[in-house]
Amino acid sequence: MIDQPLRMMGIDPGLAITGYALLDKRASENMATLLASGTIRTNAKSVKSSRLGAIFTELMSLIKHYKPDELAVETQFIAKNIKAAMSVSEVRAVSLIAANENEIPVWEISPREVKEAITGWGNAPKEQVQLMLAAQLNSTEIPSSLDASDAVAIGLTAYTLRRYEKIFNQGIDR
Repeated sequence: MIDQPLRMMGIDPGLAITGYALLDKRASENMATLLASGTIRTNAKSVKSSRLGAIFTELMSLIKHYKPDELAVETQFIAKNIKAAMSVSEVRAVSLIAANENEIPVWEISPREVKEAITGWGNAPKEQVQLMLAAQLNSTEIPSSLDASDAVAIGLTAYTLRRYEKIFNQGIDR
């Protein structure tokens, strides 16, 4: 049996800046390989529908190019700024639609789950998450952008959740 890598796309949604990462991980390996990461930036002077459309178009392009098997998107925490929370929700929706259009299963992961999976502490600052990524990747290059490194962390967390789900659901019909 060939140990094909599972390709995961991690997304850190934001209207101004959306982070993305594409990772490969084989079942026989402990660490994932970072294939690509970056940010999708939108112009704050553009209307929201145009900004969301630009994010959707770029996500679709990335999906078509990299062909991820699964997609992981961060859920949002309860924000004090309702307007910002709504914008993040709209970008999450765009991400989910892009996944649906391409029939890609989606993991929805909370910020706390990401921080716990990567650092062992659910209240870790973004910078600590970024520093811990090097220990979990087959790469010495970690994205300098916090949005892109968050997307890497989201993708890595999805791999962890997949492993736990496989362990805990063995022999259980779904």
